[in-house]
Amino acid sequence: MFRHVAPILLFLPLALSAQLMSPPIEAGESTIRMLGAYAVIEDTGTSNQNWDFSALVPEQSLGLSFGDAPSSSLGKSFPNATFVVDDGEEQTFYSFDENATYHGGTDGTLVVVYSDPAIALPYPFAIGETWEDTYAAEYGAAGIMIYRTGSIATECLSSGSLTLPGGEVYEDVYHIHSTEVFLDSTFAGTLEFTIELDGLVSSDYGFALMGAVQVSTYDVPVGGTPVSNSYDYSIWMDSYVLGIEDITSLPTWGMMPNPASDAVTFFRSTGMASETIELVSMDGKVVMQSQFTFGQSSLNVDVSGLAEGVYLVRSSRTDQSQRLVIAH
Repeated sequence: MFRHVAPILLFLPLALSAQLMSPPIEAGESTIRMLGAYAVIEDTGTSNQNWDFSALVPEQSLGLSFGDAPSSSLGKSFPNATFVVDDGEEQTFYSFDENATYHGGTDGTLVVVYSDPAIALPYPFAIGETWEDTYAAEYGAAGIMIYRTGSIATECLSSGSLTLPGGEVYEDVYHIHSTEVFLDSTFAGTLEFTIELDGLVSSDYGFALMGAVQVSTYDVPVGGTPVSNSYDYSIWMDSYVLGIEDITSLPTWGMMPNPASDAVTFFRSTGMASETIELVSMDGKVVMQSQFTFGQSSLNVDVSGLAEGVYLVRSSRTDQSQRLVIAH
């Protein structure tokens, strides 16, 4: 998926003492998460909040499985990581001890190892407290060196109860706000990401029960015209499995809205490799192609000129395909 553009921001566990503590994740567990339209998470105080998102409509499903990092195929590249998270296409590496730390991961054929890991927060971490950290990485893509620098700031704002789509209610939920900014620099220019996350987290899970995410990018090519882009979405837990579950067949990219009339936004879990999206009619003809470029995580496509009907959408980076309905 949608790689959750800021993966370190979505793993924010809590203890019943109203303090953030090391999460209860075990290797072999897995989860299915849903994506939908952006929903604002509001506070009226610091306690006794009642967040009700039962009316949200899921538009895409994503699967994650948790493995043991040291025994994984890339364990030696991430010696300080304890868990590897696999979305069926990419892997990301974390540790949860005295800090919640992101060590890097894969992006297509790339392996990105953080020389200075990103610490999302320390443990324990209580309501009203804030945390800041900086991080860095260097990696190569197609013979080009990419230098990444970034920062993250996190605050625990409030507590209350949460109702997710489907009606399931969670008590002892905490509202976390995080801002992450990172810059990828090459000889050809710079690409800056800004990610704002409002997360609702529980002591029972090692990741956000729900997150409202806003992402903006600013691409500045040397000698070219800067290009900015932005998108937002909500993501929430649909199910959690204590044990190994085959979720690799779930889509790792998504689109909204569906059905669509004028435009469709395609989004993916990783933004580093190029990727082609094709729309195929029911008679097998490719009616449209659009290209994700290096560093691009969302793609807006005009479909107003397509005839009404059902189309198959497929990606050049995976054998997964999805159906898109055009209804003007």
